[in-house]
Amino acid sequence: MDILARRRRRAEVNIVPLVDVLTVLIFFFLLTMQFKSIYAVDITPPKMDSSSAQSKARPAVISVTKDGRYFFGDKAVTLAQLKSEIEGLSVSPDASVVLLADQEAMLQYATNVIDLIKLSKIRKLSLQTLGK
Repeated sequence: MDILARRRRRAEVNIVPLVDVLTVLIFFFLLTMQFKSIYAVDITPPKMDSSSAQSKARPAVISVTKDGRYFFGDKAVTLAQLKSEIEGLSVSPDASVVLLADQEAMLQYATNVIDLIKLSKIRKLSLQTLGK
């Protein structure tokens, strides 16, 4: 009698189908995910060779469209409202501002914003451009 030679096979869990399902789920979520765009306003920034990315804290984003409209974040504001928003930012010593101006916008529109920022004593101003 061959009782000792005959052992029962232990049940094993096959994880290959589990890995396949998880891979499909990861691809599905990556392909259907929507990434938030920094450009809340439809503008095309000018291009620069020396552009670099610098960011530690969340800066306030001010946008200028080609037709001269101003946006603080994604909220449309007038120049007077923008002045009060910038003065509110100047309370913080670490306040920083990113200016997004359309490449077809008149220089005066961007200069108005830069002037307001300088008058409010905010020391950190960045101009957003696209690399070539």
